[in-house]
Amino acid sequence: MGIFDKKREISRKDFKGRLQRDRGRIPQGGARRYQRKEREKIAKDLFGPKFGSRISKQDYKRVLRGLREKKRTEKKYSEKEKIEDRIKYLEELGGRSIKNI
Repeated sequence: MGIFDKKREISRKDFKGRLQRDRGRIPQGGARRYQRKEREKIAKDLFGPKFGSRISKQDYKRVLRGLREKKRTEKKYSEKEKIEDRIKYLEELGGRSIKNI
C-alpha cells in the first residue's frame, strides 16, 4: 500500500521513517535496490525543507513532475536511467493515486 492511498499528506518524520523501513526495491529494475543511505539521500535532496513539516500529495506530484522534466533535459543516457529509477521508485512508494498523473 502506498503512502498517499489513504492520506492526503504525511509528516516529514513519518515519510523519512517510511523510507528507512522500505526495502528499496526498484520496480521493473530486476534485482536492483536502493540502499538505506541512498533512500535517505533521496528524501533529503528531493523533499528538502522547502516543503515544511508536512508533505502533501500535491508536493509529491510536483517533485515527480520536476524529475520527469529533468529527465527530458538530461543529455547523458546513464543519468536518464538513474532519474527514471527514482521516478519508478517514488511512484511505487506513493501508491496508486500517484501513478495516475
